[in-house]
Amino acid sequence: MKDYLKTRDIMKSQKNKKPELLAPAGSMESFHTAINAGADAVYLGLDVFNARLRAKNFTIQTLSYLMPYAHSKGVKVYVTLNTQIKQVELESLINVLFQLEQLGVDALIVADLGLIEIARSNFPSLRLHGSTQMAVHNCAGIKSAERLGLSRVVLARELTSEEIKIIRKGTSLQIEVFIHGALCYSISGMCLASSFLGGASGNRGMCTQACRRKFRQKSSEGYFFSPNDFCGIDYLPFFEEVGVCSLKIEGRMKGPEYVDTVVRAYRAAIDNPEKIPEMKQLLASDLGRPKTSYFLSGFSSEKIIDHQKPSGTGLLIGKILYTTQNAVVISGVMDLSPGDRLRIHPEDGYDGIAVNVIKSEIVEDGLHVEMKIAAGKAGDLVYLVSKKNAHEKLTIPTKINVAPIRFRSFCPAVKRILHTANCSRQIHSGGRKLWIKIDSTEWLVHLQNMGCQNVILSASKSAMQNFVENQQAFKIWKSLVWLALPPFISDNEMAEWNKLISVFISQGLNRFVCNNIGQSTLFPSGVELIADNPFWIINCASQKSLKKMGFKYFAFSTEDEYLNLKECISPDGILYVYSHIPLFISRLRYAVTHDETLVDSHDNSFFISEKQGLYHLLSRKPLCLTHRIDKMGSLGISNFLIDLSFIKPDGSFLRSIFEAYKSGTKVPGSSMFNFKAGLR
Repeated sequence: MKDYLKTRDIMKSQKNKKPELLAPAGSMESFHTAINAGADAVYLGLDVFNARLRAKNFTIQTLSYLMPYAHSKGVKVYVTLNTQIKQVELESLINVLFQLEQLGVDALIVADLGLIEIARSNFPSLRLHGSTQMAVHNCAGIKSAERLGLSRVVLARELTSEEIKIIRKGTSLQIEVFIHGALCYSISGMCLASSFLGGASGNRGMCTQACRRKFRQKSSEGYFFSPNDFCGIDYLPFFEEVGVCSLKIEGRMKGPEYVDTVVRAYRAAIDNPEKIPEMKQLLASDLGRPKTSYFLSGFSSEKIIDHQKPSGTGLLIGKILYTTQNAVVISGVMDLSPGDRLRIHPEDGYDGIAVNVIKSEIVEDGLHVEMKIAAGKAGDLVYLVSKKNAHEKLTIPTKINVAPIRFRSFCPAVKRILHTANCSRQIHSGGRKLWIKIDSTEWLVHLQNMGCQNVILSASKSAMQNFVENQQAFKIWKSLVWLALPPFISDNEMAEWNKLISVFISQGLNRFVCNNIGQSTLFPSGVELIADNPFWIINCASQKSLKKMGFKYFAFSTEDEYLNLKECISPDGILYVYSHIPLFISRLRYAVTHDETLVDSHDNSFFISEKQGLYHLLSRKPLCLTHRIDKMGSLGISNFLIDLSFIKPDGSFLRSIFEAYKSGTKVPGSSMFNFKAGLR
């Protein structure tokens, strides 16, 4: 009762209180612009451990000046440390945490469980905000965040207003939501596309925006996974009413003109709600994509993706007709000035290049633009992303007249902390264990006599219920099966899952696989749990955190590399050795034909699948490490997993994979993902 009254009182105090306006700062110019435009707080990244490593970002030394300056203006500063951390990077991370504690940053935005474990145990004065990369999307996720010691959570962006309201009612924890900016197709923290298609991991700040690329099918082609930009300005009264504490603007890769326009618009709308219609019109000119309120108005995929429109951001000028030395001729008409910034975007949606205009003029065959460097080719699209005259109007200090905060660079306790966080590196001598993961009970008939020790059933609620009710099958497989929950369960679905979990446990089946941080809170003591791939375990501190949370086993991240795996060996780790890995996992229905193969401009082949209300893009080329099992076994890994999800049950196919597993050979046409090439 006391907890309820405390939560109620906190909610009352936060209701009708104007939410914090949180602005992005990807550069020094954007930092000052955000403050001058009326932001209550800014979030920024260092040149390490942040999810926008391609922004200009900041050093600790620079931050030692910015912290007292921002505080003198009444503005808070949050630092993003929201990537997954390799084992070899832990020492550097500890020193960074030590430095940030001395600087008195207002909070860290975090995602890695190992980082959270180290910070809570050794730097308790640091406030931690759970990043949207943690994909917290229900009350169970909030409960888990509370147990981890987080003071705020940035909710997943894929929620409806009703789902946000339910979460807000269920906690006294601070809730932050995105209000404006670019969207990902995949649920944040569940995207492996950039990593699989080039080793540049979005989970480590190196996203190459694979969702913005052009794909083709037999029947059509287009930007099938490229959403419009988010704009939630119409929902400001709702967020204030339910007690959301912070409204976050996306855009650390954007220029100061964008920051100025968007922050001023939301500042005016928050302070004077009658100005919302006017400010909504202003936001339409933020040099972004067309706008959508995403799922706030309800769960619908309409008007979120227009696959026929180019995926670039900015004001489209036109296509490059032809190039000359350091110049392009564009099929459009626009008044450009020296210093205006353009982005030349390949039509296939791959990474483009930003250039400044030196001179431009409209000639008979198009718009002639001279640049400092040669860039682009015929057919590329050209966008205006910032105006020089708009930049010049911004008031940006050239010097900050504050005394910097003095800090020590190296933590004196770093060796002790590292020793506490490191793995024991035990060599397990209990023999090899084979795990099989399936998403259809039809596989079970083929798995008989295959010699697997554990079966993970990742099926629908109805299929799991039928499995329990089928007494003959249940009796055979009961001692081997682990039941896996999907990675996204809304609060509206949670009652059904809780009921199903109770049924399983009452039948003596008490082994479960979790695919989201919140799911660890759903089970009573005595239940055995596995932390599967969306936990992205790539350091020993994360393994220790999972142990404290009650997990018996965990899956090594499928995007990890050999050199890092070697440093994180654990007898409790499970290594995927065969899997069609989901590159995107989304609540957003795909805009493609279900039964046709997709191909990108590099002839990579993909297929799509709907599973438990979520939409997946998968590579036709599976991950395969069956030829590395002996090597990894010699290092101390004893649990190896063959994942048959998204594959139609087929006995002959299973036998071919099982033969590769037994003989230690590689499956033809497969990929080693980052295992050999390395994880960036």
